[in-house]
Amino acid sequence: MPTGLTILRAGAERIDDLEPLWRALHQHHAAVAPTIGGLEARSPEDSWQVRRRKYTAALEDPDAFVMIAERSGDVVGYALVSMGESPAGWEYGERLADVETLSVLPAMRGQGIGTLLMDALEDELVRLGIAEFRVLVIAANADALRFYEHRGLTPISQVLLGRTGESGRSR
Repeated sequence: MPTGLTILRAGAERIDDLEPLWRALHQHHAAVAPTIGGLEARSPEDSWQVRRRKYTAALEDPDAFVMIAERSGDVVGYALVSMGESPAGWEYGERLADVETLSVLPAMRGQGIGTLLMDALEDELVRLGIAEFRVLVIAANADALRFYEHRGLTPISQVLLGRTGESGRSR
């Protein structure tokens, strides 16, 4: 573990501490994928407000959590996990976890903090009796895809974006 780093489990009381890390991740996402399906990236302010609402709702579930990496009292990384029902088509466990976000400050990347956060969240999922989890990754984020595939995660689906109205119809 990097010197002076601690990983702790937290809940909704720490949401506001995550804002700088979400903004850094959003900036990274906008750099690797300036548009997705022709949609422009949100402003950092709008992006944080949308994400904050999602985190607030997710953390109402008592099993949802955030793993926070701190160094000298400063938040340098986090992983937020929400809970959902198992899909009907395959034999998952009763509940399925979603890793909503994994973010490490840009200056701290490459030091194993993301790995430690993933290890801690997987340990917590085992403690909760949850056997499977999902991670949604932007297709253009090659570093994140490599990171998760290196951990043994398997691609299972693709997300397609459609648009309603005349401009979105195939011909």
